[in-house]
Amino acid sequence: MWIHSFNEGNEQAFKQVFERYYKPLCSYVYKYVSDVSATDDIVQDLFVSLWNKKGDFESIEKIKSFLFVSARNACLNELTRLQIHQTKLDEYKAEREYDEFEDLILIDDFDRKLSKWLDALPTECRRVVELSLSGKKNQEIADIMQLALSTVKNQKVKGFKILRELYQHDYILLIVIGFVLNR
Repeated sequence: MWIHSFNEGNEQAFKQVFERYYKPLCSYVYKYVSDVSATDDIVQDLFVSLWNKKGDFESIEKIKSFLFVSARNACLNELTRLQIHQTKLDEYKAEREYDEFEDLILIDDFDRKLSKWLDALPTECRRVVELSLSGKKNQEIADIMQLALSTVKNQKVKGFKILRELYQHDYILLIVIGFVLNR
């Protein structure tokens, strides 16, 4: 009898089951998951499970029932996985948007503070510090401002010293921004 051959692990009997149920299972699974790749993965996994359970089936109806019940369960698991994934993705996007909004507020606040800080510096010193914060190297600043390199270094030291004294509590932020800009 054919089912006996299947239960003993006969590959031809398994192939007959595969050929008989592969397409109907694909149609059934696709109705749930609407994704060809996921459908194919689920159906292939069903046949692997079926092969691993060979020996447990009394009739072709039991095999059919096993395949379709397993397909339904696999689809529900896949849909749950996708829903959890989508929920996490939505949470991540919302958090990211909030973080970006918060960053914009912080950047705007820092820009206002930095403008205020720089306005407290003498003109030449302010220009050196501004160019330094924009990422320019000392030699580039000297070339732009047509100053000696030693003057640029002195003005830079003087500017950051004044900023450090005037704005001690926010000075670390200025250093971090300067470091990031000069990388």
